[in-house]
Amino acid sequence: MRLLTQAVLLALLGAAPSQAADLGDLGWLLGCWRSEDGSAQEAWVEETDGSLVGFAVVVDGGRVAFYEILTIAIGADGELVYTAHPEGASRTEFVLTKLGARDVLFSNPDHDYPQEIGYRLDGDTLVATISLLDGERPRSFPKQRCD
Repeated sequence: MRLLTQAVLLALLGAAPSQAADLGDLGWLLGCWRSEDGSAQEAWVEETDGSLVGFAVVVDGGRVAFYEILTIAIGADGELVYTAHPEGASRTEFVLTKLGARDVLFSNPDHDYPQEIGYRLDGDTLVATISLLDGERPRSFPKQRCD
């Protein structure tokens, strides 16, 4: 677990972009979120430059089964970009395709799966959904705020 913590800290230190960013109203995403059974958690914080940094982890049998480091920031072309860095693998970028008051959707048609990553706040539940670009093979991950 100590090695995981060190890896997360190193990745977070290099994750924030250097320019100030206007990310719209994504404040509803900030904080700690946990699945009903407690096996999955996701936490989002805002960096001083306005970018968002997230960390997601799934625990199975007391061991980390999956983790990823996430960022939402302004990309080089001025677009909003969601970057996923799962389990130390290569980073994959998804570009904003929809931003609402309580939902956001990012797409990357060149990625194998997922090609879309979305979040929506449904009452007190944060629902993350991944799918192919045409909406096929959807998987949803509902989470409640952590205490």
